Amino acid sequence: METSIGHQVEALLEYVAWTILWNKYFAIMFLVLGLYLTIGLRFFQFRRFGDIMRNTICTLFSKKNKSNKEGDGKVSSFGAFATAVGSSVGNGNIAGVASAIAIGGPGAIFWMWMCALVGMATKMSEIVLTQTYRQKDNTGVPRGSAAYYIQKGLVEERGWKWCKGLSVIFTIAMLCAFYFTPGPYVVAESVQAGFNLSATGSIIFSVVYVILQFIIILGGIKRIVKFAERIVPFMVVAYFGLAFFLFLSDISATIEAFKSIFYCAFNPTAAVGGFAGVSVIMTLQVGVARSVYSNEAGWGSSPIIHAAAEVDHPARQGLWGAFEVFVDTIIVCTISGLIVVITGVWQTGEGGAGSVGKALTQVFGPVGGIALAIFIFIFSLTTSTGWYAYLEGLVGFLVRNKPAETRTKIVKFITCTGPLFGLCATMFFFAHGTVPAVAWMVLDIQSAIPVYVNVVALTLLSPVIFKKVKEFETDFLDPEKAARKAVALNAED
Repeated sequence: METSIGHQVEALLEYVAWTILWNKYFAIMFLVLGLYLTIGLRFFQFRRFGDIMRNTICTLFSKKNKSNKEGDGKVSSFGAFATAVGSSVGNGNIAGVASAIAIGGPGAIFWMWMCALVGMATKMSEIVLTQTYRQKDNTGVPRGSAAYYIQKGLVEERGWKWCKGLSVIFTIAMLCAFYFTPGPYVVAESVQAGFNLSATGSIIFSVVYVILQFIIILGGIKRIVKFAERIVPFMVVAYFGLAFFLFLSDISATIEAFKSIFYCAFNPTAAVGGFAGVSVIMTLQVGVARSVYSNEAGWGSSPIIHAAAEVDHPARQGLWGAFEVFVDTIIVCTISGLIVVITGVWQTGEGGAGSVGKALTQVFGPVGGIALAIFIFIFSLTTSTGWYAYLEGLVGFLVRNKPAETRTKIVKFITCTGPLFGLCATMFFFAHGTVPAVAWMVLDIQSAIPVYVNVVALTLLSPVIFKKVKEFETDFLDPEKAARKAVALNAED
């Protein structure tokens, strides 16, 4: 009886996730939006990829980094980047990718790539709008999110009062993400696979994880950002190094894995025990949904922390957004996907961090599973704590006309209750033996609503995005061209 009910719940979740929310029309529309923004920006992320690198990661090695300022209540450009990447790299890149392949087959990785390539323009656009329409709260700290650019850009500037509802829906849906966090569950799942623990022993690790999470987030945004700045670069490089060794140890299998990704993108193969068969459109849906959850392009989350960065032009901070998507999906997600495809572990249909742990155990022995558990623990910690850097911006919008004390009380309440809810959900999933791929469908459902709202906002405000980026190219990326233009204008006068 319990098994029958479980199957019914799984079928319901699958229906809501893939038929109602991340349906084939929306998945395609999301890709079309990214393509539209890419064309409107004149393929900026491809034409200016060198400039993106020079103005982001390369600035860290420059003694004169003018775009990396900090001030009271503000964060550096790199701090915003590290926090945003930390909030996405981990759960989505390891457990999420493995679950996507379990549902949609290796071809899901291909559609994650496609979504990420146009998603670089999408995320850059979000940050440009957030920087353009951000505003200071009653304590003088700059705040911004999709809700702010909907309110200021559509409601106040264009007089479209019906958009007020969109900003509220977006904010409430995003706040729900603090309760539907996968961190404790992913940690319990990974340590169970890595250390061969019982369910009880795994949950104890989740308790420790939640305690550390409290220590970091209760220190406020400064502690969260500093933690991300120190941990994220090291963990990404270490994870890449581990996977690179795996790829080199069996180059022929790596080549075959790439072939299967391209082949299965248009000739899907279902995993054993997978969900109701797969098709090309199902593979596309899963790839797009998991790409959004992983790199957050279009979700509207990471621009919240980017709003606090001080730069000379909104588009300069947008470059960090484009770089985030590249690192998150094109590099880290690809690594995770290749690991489970090369080893064939994806065919079990289980998905989740445990399948990546099993794959590494096949190659490196028990050390591989243990290493993955450590990666997951730290990556999940940066994910969970990074999200709390968004909290004040979200709450600040809802109570922007209220005293600062009101915002502080709400933030403290969510900060104290959010991690505990995730821990309780972990206990529930483990008690019922929930398959990881099913748990991830719950997260796909939760992430869809803000994306729907943000798609509307990005489309309606796209002229502002195109104008700002063009202005940035002319006046900031091409200073010599701007100088020649100024000389010409002076000569005409």
